[in-house]
Amino acid sequence: MAFQTWQVGLDIQNGQLSAIGILRRRNGWQLRHWWQHTLPQDTLRNGLVQRPDILISVLQRWRRLLPSRIALRVGFPPQLVMQRQLSLPATHLRESAWRDYIHAAAKRFFPVEPDALALDYRLSDRDHRQLTLTATRREALQGWLDCLQPIGLTPQVMDLTPSALSVLARALALQPDATLVHRLSDHWLWYSPQQGERPWGWCPFEDVADFATLQQRYLPPQGAIWYSSALDETLPEGTTALSPFAALQFLQPPLPVCVGAYSIAAGLAMRPEDH
Repeated sequence: MAFQTWQVGLDIQNGQLSAIGILRRRNGWQLRHWWQHTLPQDTLRNGLVQRPDILISVLQRWRRLLPSRIALRVGFPPQLVMQRQLSLPATHLRESAWRDYIHAAAKRFFPVEPDALALDYRLSDRDHRQLTLTATRREALQGWLDCLQPIGLTPQVMDLTPSALSVLARALALQPDATLVHRLSDHWLWYSPQQGERPWGWCPFEDVADFATLQQRYLPPQGAIWYSSALDETLPEGTTALSPFAALQFLQPPLPVCVGAYSIAAGLAMRPEDH
């Protein structure tokens, strides 16, 4: 039955893979599965898969722990993505006309031939008169799919990793102006609805080595900051610990020691289906 299908969030990063499986119950989410495995620091380079042999081996072991039927949501690196806002057309378009409209916009906005791009569009969260048009190179997307599909892992959705933070913010009913920051082994992710058309962002450690610099350079000056990390580190001053497991109503020990490492996986797992 559909409501017995685990929703699974998979977060693959340099240094580690994190995954969460949940079930929707009448009164909330039930945690059914969590898993983490170490990965080499050169698994990805600029978001592109560099070590497919090692990654596939780890994913094969993980797949054996899951039911045969899952709804898989995989985090996709923001490094590989281009986004632009696009106004809705003034008149209702048929499906073929929609494709032409999106392709024309992609040709205008992105410095890559539309046929070389995988395109996605959806209504903007902030303004329903606008579309958010997302593009990535097909070959980059295929590099990820080639590690997943041959072992029976077909993503229902591949979503930007910072978008998982926005899902988590809603699930935790945080303040509307709250900023969420997630630290990984080689880059930062954040989601801040105060920042208008581009509420999310990322940057590598080479550009920003510590949280104080990140806050000064990229985050809004007001509002609460919720912080999680894939690393074992002290919570930065002025932030509140972001615990993704607090969004789940039914938990069963044992639970992971470093719960913050699962923020992206949890947000992906709880992501609503596209309609």
